[in-house]
Amino acid sequence: MTVYTDRRFLDAAVDSILAQEFGDLELILVDDGTGEDAVFQALARRDPRIRIVVNPTNLGTAAAANRGIEAARADIILRLDADDIAEPTHVGRLVAALADDPQLGLVGSSVTLIDEADQVHYVQAMPQTDLEIRWTILFYNPFYHSAVAYRRDCFEAAGHYRIEELVSQDHYLWFQMLPLCRMRNLAVPLTRYRMNMLGLSMANSKNWRNRTHPIREALWTRIGLTYDLYDDAFAQDLSRFLRGHEIATERRVAAYRKLLGVLRVFLAASQPFARAEDADDAQRLAHSTVARILASPPVRLREVLEVCALSWPLDRRAATSAAMRRLAVGASSRLRTAGKWLSRRWAN
Repeated sequence: MTVYTDRRFLDAAVDSILAQEFGDLELILVDDGTGEDAVFQALARRDPRIRIVVNPTNLGTAAAANRGIEAARADIILRLDADDIAEPTHVGRLVAALADDPQLGLVGSSVTLIDEADQVHYVQAMPQTDLEIRWTILFYNPFYHSAVAYRRDCFEAAGHYRIEELVSQDHYLWFQMLPLCRMRNLAVPLTRYRMNMLGLSMANSKNWRNRTHPIREALWTRIGLTYDLYDDAFAQDLSRFLRGHEIATERRVAAYRKLLGVLRVFLAASQPFARAEDADDAQRLAHSTVARILASPPVRLREVLEVCALSWPLDRRAATSAAMRRLAVGASSRLRTAGKWLSRRWAN
């Protein structure tokens, strides 16, 4: 846990770690140049598992985290921001997931979003399987930093946090880990993530996607595509859809065209650490994406048929059925219109 200026929620964050059901841990607090030595010494006296690392000057979150991890003695690293809360089973569930799968190097979970008054807003589900995570990172960050655990050897092989990335160092780390291990998110929310107006992400929210374009540019290139999502509004449509939200009706056809095109290429590309189960995950991803798209189609018949045609290589049955239904509705509508016209003619 790295700590700098905003310490309003520090006690609650520390308490959430000390209350973990999995007790065989150490909590390393990195004082990143706060100058508040008494605060950290008081925290250290609360529990022998707390260790303090002091930076005489502020180095930034990435460099501070690298120092804390260097001081850590365990082979598994978990991160928690100083304004977030770990649920009591947080550490135990993540450690167990890593223990169950030697190829798994990075694991996270869904999160419960809370505000500065601790009020719960909603649970944000995250992509769960390795394949879903590799698909999602083509568009946005598939992990919440305070929800993850990773193996130290993967962290070191990935080159640690990039100290030049003052805000998005976690996103770059996951990108660097992609060739090194399998990844997963647990469905259960194990972290309460605070929407903090003074937090690092909110304080640097202007043009935030620009910081991570190089990640997506590289990943799209790996699968043979040219990255072109520089229009923030359009990119947000795609990301919101992948997070489970609907796209405005007038913007659907363009978004669906892009999503379906990229998904076909992605599923045809080879993936590292591939397993037999990944084929089933790929089929589920294709089916679920097509089902959501066809459940909220565009309005115009021509656009609906275009979306059905684009969906056909991914789910032939669903695309064919949707096209036939839409054509039948269109035919009925045309018949009703013709009937009304004839009735008016006969009446005259």
